[in-house]
Amino acid sequence: MDIRQVIGGLFLLYGVILVVTGAVGGEAVNLWTGLAMGVFGAAFLLWVRLRRTGDEP
Repeated sequence: MDIRQVIGGLFLLYGVILVVTGAVGGEAVNLWTGLAMGVFGAAFLLWVRLRRTGDEP
């Protein structure tokens, strides 16, 4: 288990929650913050997929 997976997953989860809250509640700050956190979390998860540790001989 790589710590990047945990960090990326949490940022993505909290980002989705903030996007939904911002869309329903109408606060633009929550919406934009959620989008930024979602992109950051997705980048971490993509980083894990592209550069796995320990797979190389």
